[in-house]
Amino acid sequence: MASSAEYDYICPVCQEIFKTPVLLSCSHSFCKECLQQFWRNKNTQECPVCRRRSSKSAPPVNLGLKNVCESFLKERNESRSSGSEEICSLHSEKLKLFCLEDKQPVCLVCRDSEKHLKHTFRPVSEVAPAKKEELNTALKSLQEKCKLNEEMKREFEKTAQHIKAQAEHTERHIKQQFEKLHQFLRDEEEATITALREEEEQKKQMMKEKLEEMNTHISALSHTIKDTEEMLKANDVCFLKEFPVSMERVQISQPDPQMPSGALIHVSRYLGNLPFRVWKKMQDIVQYSESELLHTHTHTHTHTHTHTGDHAGFIHTQKRWTDSAWRK
Repeated sequence: MASSAEYDYICPVCQEIFKTPVLLSCSHSFCKECLQQFWRNKNTQECPVCRRRSSKSAPPVNLGLKNVCESFLKERNESRSSGSEEICSLHSEKLKLFCLEDKQPVCLVCRDSEKHLKHTFRPVSEVAPAKKEELNTALKSLQEKCKLNEEMKREFEKTAQHIKAQAEHTERHIKQQFEKLHQFLRDEEEATITALREEEEQKKQMMKEKLEEMNTHISALSHTIKDTEEMLKANDVCFLKEFPVSMERVQISQPDPQMPSGALIHVSRYLGNLPFRVWKKMQDIVQYSESELLHTHTHTHTHTHTHTGDHAGFIHTQKRWTDSAWRK
């Protein structure tokens, strides 16, 4: 148990003597590493004691407390090395016995005092080696645990780097795959519009030819009408002489003009089921992308369950795409 003097130098987090103490604005002090670790775990910059939020991510070192702690440790180490702790502070006798109940070294006078009545004692020279061995065993376990934690930390760091590399690699492939889809759609759009333009030109050329025919026909009819109207104004003898010819010209049977079949653009050919028709063409690219996905996934990761999950997700996405196209 720490003495009252030592208690003033103990970090509230690790319960050890301060190591590089830092001072928060709320006046509480902590080991620098203890505070940073606490903040990392809590994901917030608050005081571990009063929970007041700190505005500084790097609080200043409490130099006064740091100097006091260093002086205290120095005095304690010097005191231990000089052997002053071998003397009982109550009776000024040598501490030759160890009380098993209080787990403290005591002197012969302490043994006979009422405070230690019915307690069991062992010589210090007998208890100390056993306790050292016990502590050494616990220390080895702690050292081994620390070693394992260091190894795990390195694994975590490697995993973090691998995650970053995976994300970057996957992002590149996502962009590549979507660029292929975008390019495919751009090509399909261009091809469809080109076909529309070609049909437009064909239909416009056909209508141009029909218009020329109509103009020729209208011109011929206009001449006949004009000539006939002139004949009607002629004198009776001239009129009767030309009547048979004029009557024949007027009675010539001309077919009524008709709008040619298929004159308009076949709009449904371009817009009908457009998403579905494009998706059907895209199947070749989708199948290729799926095989590439399997290759890429095997190259970047070896866990079978992850591969299965990604593949299932891909198939599910493809099915949703198909269903959506059919609904449209």
